[in-house]
Amino acid sequence: MAKDDLLPHLYDLLQRAVSTPIIERIFAFVVDIFVAAALTVVPVVGIALAPIYFFVKDILPFNGHTSFGKAVYHIRVVNIQDNAPLSRTMMFKAVVRNIIILIPLLNLVDLYYLLATGKRLVDNWIETDVVLFDESLETKDIH
Repeated sequence: MAKDDLLPHLYDLLQRAVSTPIIERIFAFVVDIFVAAALTVVPVVGIALAPIYFFVKDILPFNGHTSFGKAVYHIRVVNIQDNAPLSRTMMFKAVVRNIIILIPLLNLVDLYYLLATGKRLVDNWIETDVVLFDESLETKDIH
């Protein structure tokens, strides 16, 4: 890609992100960051709970197997094979999805892939997807 083509390409990526449900995923992530930060206010226990919440937030059984941020925007992570929400038996997938965020270069590649394709690179690797759901728990694919 030529240097002159880079700016229009980035603009196109951002435009696509704003006009699709990707923006809901980003806002849900921001809500989850605030939840994790709020947990650190609780002395001693909160500092341990914040990272635990962050890594397993997509399998919270008391919250419909989704994080608080995703619940606000009515989205959840599902297993591609059966379209079922992630559960404790799929904890590995939940942890891998969230640990990627701690690896700076891979995180940037993952974000670029999300903006370019509508789906995170890590979701392709571990065969998960993010879907919309309503109160009756019917799901629709949003990537």
